[in-house]
Amino acid sequence: MSLTHITRFSAVLQEHLKISVILPDNLPNKPLPTIWLLHGLGENGSCWYRFTTIENLASQYQVAVIMPNVYRSFYMDEVNGLSYWTYLTKELMPELRRMLPLSTLRNQNFVIGNSMGGFGALKFGFKHPEWFSAVAALSPAVNLRDIIPIMSDISRVFGPNLPENYLENLALAAPNKQLKEIQWYRSIGDHDFMRDSNDHFTDFMNSLDINETYSVTPGDHDWNFWDNEIKKVFAWLPLSSN
Repeated sequence: MSLTHITRFSAVLQEHLKISVILPDNLPNKPLPTIWLLHGLGENGSCWYRFTTIENLASQYQVAVIMPNVYRSFYMDEVNGLSYWTYLTKELMPELRRMLPLSTLRNQNFVIGNSMGGFGALKFGFKHPEWFSAVAALSPAVNLRDIIPIMSDISRVFGPNLPENYLENLALAAPNKQLKEIQWYRSIGDHDFMRDSNDHFTDFMNSLDINETYSVTPGDHDWNFWDNEIKKVFAWLPLSSN
């Protein structure tokens, strides 16, 4: 597999950003199944290939893996900052599909994220269920109040009034038929500080009558847990292993 770093100027953000991309060494004559892999708070896309076996997994399943950088934005158009959600959805994703052999088919696009990136993955699934056939959220921030103690700049992103039930409201506004067509995976470590919120979020997901796998296993909010989980997610995805 090849690990490529693309630095491009964003017209939306008015700055240069780096995107990390994993591709097969020998590209096929057809678009590749694509995993949009989202990072957590205080991290960037490099953490996935530094701290996990993602490159080996990409080789085993012959997929493209896109790892963007969105800093501390929570995959939002920040109230007092930059428009990272617009950057991702209106600029980066379509531009990369013009540059690289990435599939645009729903059944070949998957979004995965950890922590803040898990929030981002759920947001993608709820906002654009027509784009993805599977969504995996590892230790996701499903209750924004859990983030207050570790994010002093949270008002920059969400404004002075933290939104309540942000993800739930997105899901309720989405076409339920499309949500049911997606496979959902969500996991949390049994010692994770966001465990209680994720347990409660399961009740909400069940109320939508959608196909979600919720897994609680030994672990904490760290890369040891996420490295184990990403292997499970690849095995769970509708992909063929070499």
